[in-house]
Amino acid sequence: MKLWTATVKDWKVDFPMELAIKNEAASLFSNETLSLEYFAKTTQLSSSDSQVALGKQLFNDSNLSTSKSISCATCHIEQLAFTDGISKPIGLTRNSPTLTYSAYQQGFFYDKRAGSLEGQIVSVINNSNEFHSDLKSFTKAIETDSSYVNQFKTAYNVTINQQTVRKAIADYVRSLNEWDSKWDKNIRGEQNDLTASEINGFNLFNGKAKCATCHFAPLFNGTVPPDYMDTEMEHLGVPESPVVSKGRIDPDLGRYDVFKIKNRKHFFKTPTIRNIELTAPYMHNGVYQTLEEVVDFYNRGGGYGIGIIDQEYQTLPTEPLNLTQDEMNDIINFMKTLTDSRFID
Repeated sequence: MKLWTATVKDWKVDFPMELAIKNEAASLFSNETLSLEYFAKTTQLSSSDSQVALGKQLFNDSNLSTSKSISCATCHIEQLAFTDGISKPIGLTRNSPTLTYSAYQQGFFYDKRAGSLEGQIVSVINNSNEFHSDLKSFTKAIETDSSYVNQFKTAYNVTINQQTVRKAIADYVRSLNEWDSKWDKNIRGEQNDLTASEINGFNLFNGKAKCATCHFAPLFNGTVPPDYMDTEMEHLGVPESPVVSKGRIDPDLGRYDVFKIKNRKHFFKTPTIRNIELTAPYMHNGVYQTLEEVVDFYNRGGGYGIGIIDQEYQTLPTEPLNLTQDEMNDIINFMKTLTDSRFID
């Protein structure tokens, strides 16, 4: 990629357009690799420091909820890589996913019922168990605060309106992509301190363990390279309780509830495993408390391997992976190299 960019510069090539991978990208593991504009489906995405700061303030402001008791940060705590550390928030049916790197998706919520960050934000505002409001009332509450009025004028050069309110929060979420984990820095050649276990874990992740079948580098989520036009969904056979035999499928039907299509029962979006060390508990229902439990689940053959054998559309291989304990430890050690520096003391 470095040779490519050098050649482009030397030949004075001018590209008429840019898709998912930026034309000047020199590494797959950098904040200069992927175009946020592409994922936001616009060619005019801008996010200045003042816009991100305004979005962060809105994100953390509990006064904007009808009860004046919750904010976006209630379920997405910065120190936990923007998760909340519990299986499911009170009143909700699914685990709170990390917001880090969430901008690089083609669908939002576990069932992909929203097509953009802005759409997801509106859904959260409308949800009676979250903000219990609507975008009009939400915007009106912001308009009564003179500080917000001035900040919107400075950041967006407009009066407060529903579109810019959504955009401000989305701009903040789009800023939560550090690309400075131990793994990123090693691949870019900025440091050379990966252990033999971490390297072996990466090779297992892409080979014997088949993790990369669904978690694609460099995002390690379900957004499919090289075009990044779709974020995949999978049926893993996730159980309702953390058993290793005689399992029962979690009753949440996932994508099925959006369009009522039979072969999408129990399908959920493949999330990123970046910062996964901090985002327990795991799975859409928070059934697993540790990475060890998660890897063991996959090693047994997903739901089929723990006795949930009547799921016709399970997308995981149903046979065991036959990973040794050392191999499972290596995979976990690799995944921990994907923790952003901001979260490491």
